[in-house]
Amino acid sequence: MTKKEKLLEKFMNTPSSLQYSDIEKILLSKGFEKIPAKGSHQKFKHPSLTSDLIIPIHNGDCKEFYKKLAMKIVKENKL
Repeated sequence: MTKKEKLLEKFMNTPSSLQYSDIEKILLSKGFEKIPAKGSHQKFKHPSLTSDLIIPIHNGDCKEFYKKLAMKIVKENKL
């Protein structure tokens, strides 16, 4: 099992245990595009989704809610 596969498995099972940088790596590998946003927010857009995922970053990490939201979006849309 590669590092990327292990990271993805951990993301799907316990997203709150990951750092924002790991979440970002997973989203980019799933086809999301990182778009500049204002201030401390990071915006991710995917071609097959109608809405964007916006994650506020503070002190290099994001809240658990946003980690679970990212996981939910990936699972529900089978990305």
